[in-house]
Amino acid sequence: MKQPSRSSLQVIRPYLTLTAALFYAGSVLANNGLATHGYGSKNKAMGGAGIAYPEEASAVINNPAVALAVAGQMQAGLTVFRPRARYYSGESTNNGENGAFTIGAGKFDAETQTSWLPYFSTSAKLQDDSAVAVSLYTRAGMNIDYRGGSATFDPDGEGPEPVQTFPGTLGDGDTRWRLSQVMLDITYARQLNEKVFLGVSGVLATQSFKAEGLARLAKLTETYAASDGDLMPENLSANGSDRSYGAGIKVGLHAQWTPTISVGLMYQSKIYMGKTKDYSDLLPAAGKLDIPANLKLGFTWQPLENLAFSIDAERVFHTSVGVLGNSLDDLLQCPTANRGGADLTTCLGGKNGGGLGWRNMNIYKIGGSWDVNDKWTLRAGFSVANQPISVSQTTNNLLTPYLAEAHYTFGFSRAIGANGELNFSAAYSEEESQISRNRFDPGQELTIESDQFDFDLSYSWKF
Repeated sequence: MKQPSRSSLQVIRPYLTLTAALFYAGSVLANNGLATHGYGSKNKAMGGAGIAYPEEASAVINNPAVALAVAGQMQAGLTVFRPRARYYSGESTNNGENGAFTIGAGKFDAETQTSWLPYFSTSAKLQDDSAVAVSLYTRAGMNIDYRGGSATFDPDGEGPEPVQTFPGTLGDGDTRWRLSQVMLDITYARQLNEKVFLGVSGVLATQSFKAEGLARLAKLTETYAASDGDLMPENLSANGSDRSYGAGIKVGLHAQWTPTISVGLMYQSKIYMGKTKDYSDLLPAAGKLDIPANLKLGFTWQPLENLAFSIDAERVFHTSVGVLGNSLDDLLQCPTANRGGADLTTCLGGKNGGGLGWRNMNIYKIGGSWDVNDKWTLRAGFSVANQPISVSQTTNNLLTPYLAEAHYTFGFSRAIGANGELNFSAAYSEEESQISRNRFDPGQELTIESDQFDFDLSYSWKF
């Protein structure tokens, strides 16, 4: 798919900007890599399972093919998200000597704020065999602020300056890394026969990125390395928030395989975003930060009218996005990394510039739904994923500790009147940690940790 042109997004940019302001009041440390574990209160309560079990208007976010199944519904919700993250840095045997970049020893908790994230979805029939839907939601983001800390290193390498200690995790004062992504799905679905439905969504996206406290990485940029140190990067750190826009597509299928078993399949393409020019010396390919593609497959078994069990699998293709998939090993090939490399394209901001080194994720979800009576429905679920961050990439994920693997979820719905329903879900991602040597100071050990809470409240009504 070609990257959308500037003109192709001209009309919708003002609306996406307003969307971001209204629907992304805070930033968030996401659940599975950069993405939440589910969309909609009911789906989240089942651990994100249920792509083949459309119960709410926001089900079209997971699978555009179900727009007809939830036609005549509207849903407005609010997610309250609370992440916790920290890092531990041990004492170093080098302490800035021998070319080492030493992180100040101690325990440092990130200042993460509770985020309040609204969403909205509605679907309506066009004809008996077709429907359209619109969904506005926050896909992902991150919010990491580290105050205090220090870094010890030789600021001019072989020059006359001695080893010094500077304030801030990376020696440039308080460190911040923020990303917000808001999506608008416009969906069309059609029934092919009595069992099979197809759907497609055009996905419009806007994202805001900001980074501070990274100026000490200047010598690792392509700008600096290509000029033999004559030019310092201007688009590396502390340039405020830069907004970009992009587009992609989703396609989905829903099939009633047997009277009690349904199947769902959804593929979302990579969302091709415009360049984040204010951080072109930090992000690969002079500021590219695309949203990775993902693929979902799910089955639902409904043995009784009031009882359903869903099992889903999802794959997220992190390695197709440079800033996510490119590794620290790539960055070490930059000539100014002093590791014997000679490839300018692997420097920060280069075509193959070093990134977070995330692996593709496989996520497995299982959930159940039980209609206790005509008023109450109970749900529970569980999801587990492989760790996207390998031990060798711990150092470059100090500011992005996305370590969530398991999610435990539950929730309920309460019917209100003939057409209304109140829905709630809660999720906890247990604490995960990872320990590794500091790749820029082999004499130091680093540990990153995180855990997360997610609460979702929504109201649905039929019209």
